[in-house]
Amino acid sequence: MKRVGKLVLLALMAAAGLWMVSPVLAQDNVVKIGWVADMSGIGATFYKSQKNAVDMFVEETNAAGGFLGKKIEVIARDAALKPDVGANLARELILSEKCEFLIGPTSSAVALAVSKVSNEFKKIVFFHTSNAESITTTDFQPYMFQVVPNTGIEGRGYILYLAQKPYTKYGYIGYDYAYGHTQFDAAKALLNKLNPKAEIVVEVWPKQGETNFSSYIPTLMAKNPEVIFSSLWGGGLASFIKQALPFGLFKKSTLTALYDLDLLRGVGQEMPEGLLGYARCPFYGVNTPQMAAFVKKYTEKYKEEPADWAIMIYDGLLALKKAVDTAKTLNSDTLVKTLEGMTWTSLRGERYIRAEDHMANVGIYVGTTAKDPKYKDFLILKDVVEVPAEKAWLPADEAKKLQPK
Repeated sequence: MKRVGKLVLLALMAAAGLWMVSPVLAQDNVVKIGWVADMSGIGATFYKSQKNAVDMFVEETNAAGGFLGKKIEVIARDAALKPDVGANLARELILSEKCEFLIGPTSSAVALAVSKVSNEFKKIVFFHTSNAESITTTDFQPYMFQVVPNTGIEGRGYILYLAQKPYTKYGYIGYDYAYGHTQFDAAKALLNKLNPKAEIVVEVWPKQGETNFSSYIPTLMAKNPEVIFSSLWGGGLASFIKQALPFGLFKKSTLTALYDLDLLRGVGQEMPEGLLGYARCPFYGVNTPQMAAFVKKYTEKYKEEPADWAIMIYDGLLALKKAVDTAKTLNSDTLVKTLEGMTWTSLRGERYIRAEDHMANVGIYVGTTAKDPKYKDFLILKDVVEVPAEKAWLPADEAKKLQPK
């Protein structure tokens, strides 16, 4: 009787159009992407623009058919710049949320932890903001891909720029962790090679996340460096600049650092003019049709210009979509082979991913801080020139030698 009753009930439901889609079937029509983000602390500003771009990508992609006809969903979790938390969240996203792919955090330390989990479960992860060069060398694993200029490209890239200037006395300040050290090491090695007369007269290494630099500024000034290069970023760099102004530091030294849009907006009109700096992907310094269309849509939607972080995370997702569309599969092992050497149309123009270390050929953009009548609330970099990745990254054979056997 029970079986007959159940069949009758199902027949009535079908007749009434009341078929229920089971959770399993519903999930089969969704491709989940796990995002180990740094939402809080000094990563909060980065996350805001990243999320805007992710939301845009999901909306546009789903409207165009998703991944292989399936809707995509991005599930974000906050690692709070803590590596152990990031690793646990990556496992949760893969095991509990059934995510097919991962995208990475802001912190390089968290990225290294997430990369290990990606390798453990053989799931592709794209790094779009965290950029330690070791991710592509000593900590390389085949499921990671990087679409942000890594610390080696940054360090060597801006030294290529600075070496053309008549400076001989350099100073340095940067947080005491992987990002700062790898960028500094790359910069120092190239500086010694390009300008044997140059000398780094002072190094200062605050703890990661420190924002009170009042004790470090006199130390830097005491050695009278002509130029100070720095691996400080975000809120930390903004605090350093504002605290250095009353000391008159910028009347004696120029400061070369990462002047991304969020930093420039944060410092505002207090930002000194004439500082040599670089950005990873300034919307105003990239002249492509793709960038113009993206900026227009982003600005109309969010009532502000897109930060570098929004552009790079969007580019990473574009690369993933191109690989899925090409290989017509969600299988990471197959997609790894597709991505190696793949060319895709990014917001920065046509780019490719080097097979040997899974590093995209993305360089940095250098220029000088200046006011612009288009942007009344902040300064930008003027006379922007791209330093191509090919001039600044490690040769492929050197990168391979550093990778685990």
